[in-house]
Amino acid sequence: MGNRCTSRMSGPAAAALAVLLIAASGCETPVSLPPEPQLTSIELLTEGESGTLILGFEDGDGNFGLEQADTTDAFCAGCPFHHNVFCVYQEFRDGEWTSIELNPDLGEVPFYYRAPLISPTGQNKTQRGTITVDLEPRYYLSSAWDTLRFSVHIVDRDLQSSDTLLTAAVTKP
Repeated sequence: MGNRCTSRMSGPAAAALAVLLIAASGCETPVSLPPEPQLTSIELLTEGESGTLILGFEDGDGNFGLEQADTTDAFCAGCPFHHNVFCVYQEFRDGEWTSIELNPDLGEVPFYYRAPLISPTGQNKTQRGTITVDLEPRYYLSSAWDTLRFSVHIVDRDLQSSDTLLTAAVTKP
């Protein structure tokens, strides 16, 4: 979920670079962001029936994400905040966007997900990263309408909600 950078170097150059990076990281000015999570980008990638949402996010107090054990109180199964990534499916029907509410009691599975908690280390608790969501078993619903998009927001452990971003419209296969 967090930022990830990998590179391969060996020998004296790698040791010198490591020392330089450690020294430079000790001088970084802490980033200050609001405590509410923010979506910074959104992209819906599709291929056939497969779909993937890629969400950029930030959280100033580092409390975005849920542990597997988070199943009580507000995070209980069936509670509104059991999930922390909410993707609302919308179809373009008769000239306007219509949100399609899915009801689990009827066997319908909403596009809601639980992103894991990855606690930042050190003094700066700011989180910046990417959430990748595989929309399975397929990203669209069967209906007479052919154009869809998702409205997405995330919620942190303090139940603070991000802004809502929309994916670009896509046509079903």
